[in-house]
Amino acid sequence: FVTFCNSRFGFAAKSFFASRMKILITGGVKSGKSTFAEQKTLELSEGLTPLYLATAECLDEEMQTKIEEHRRKRMDRFRTIEEPLDLVSSLTEGKEPALIECMTLWLNNWFHYQKDEEQIMSMVDQLLTLPRDLVFVLNEVGHGIIPENPLARKFVDWSGKIGSRLGKGCDEIWFCIAGHPMQVK
Repeated sequence: FVTFCNSRFGFAAKSFFASRMKILITGGVKSGKSTFAEQKTLELSEGLTPLYLATAECLDEEMQTKIEEHRRKRMDRFRTIEEPLDLVSSLTEGKEPALIECMTLWLNNWFHYQKDEEQIMSMVDQLLTLPRDLVFVLNEVGHGIIPENPLARKFVDWSGKIGSRLGKGCDEIWFCIAGHPMQVK
């Protein structure tokens, strides 16, 4: 079966059985993004065990608690890879759908290791061209006030650029607010 759909590259033929859907789920902290992203990824899995690509690094007790909570919540429904930087290499093999949780922490990691914007945007572009279904989670950090310090302003700007790039390249965009996802695209 072949269907025609409006993809990020214009109208293109997509195989019904080999769909390569890209979905962006964004929203504020604790807005329901993760739960909804897991649900969407499981819907795409078609009997395969989906991949959960966790980008968080355990740098303190609070993060350790959050990581353990996420592990408990997803149980054995996902195969988990923990990778803070090189997402593309982690996704080159296999064809199961993958959930990237989360692009905001991934950006934070790149800041921590002092990578530049060109490297970051290049990896985002590479992710969008991978031949597998991907669900991206990104915190919406641009709805607040303009931060007072240069590093925080830079982070908000880059997060917005990543969101824009992903939004242009994804087939669907969902915004979560108060536990309710709303489809934007």
